[in-house]
Amino acid sequence: MKFLDFIKESREELKKVTWPEKEEVSNFTMVVIVTLFIVSIFLAIVDFGLNHLIGIFVR
Repeated sequence: MKFLDFIKESREELKKVTWPEKEEVSNFTMVVIVTLFIVSIFLAIVDFGLNHLIGIFVR
């Protein structure tokens, strides 16, 4: 019976959840994509710079 109680309580809690609107989800998704793009460019620049510096010291 504990399992059935868990299911009932879970359904009741899900009714209380405030789900985001489609536009809000879309905006947050774009923020994540842009942030990932910026961070990946930054890491690529740092990687290139460090490889160049290490190459200078190895020669």
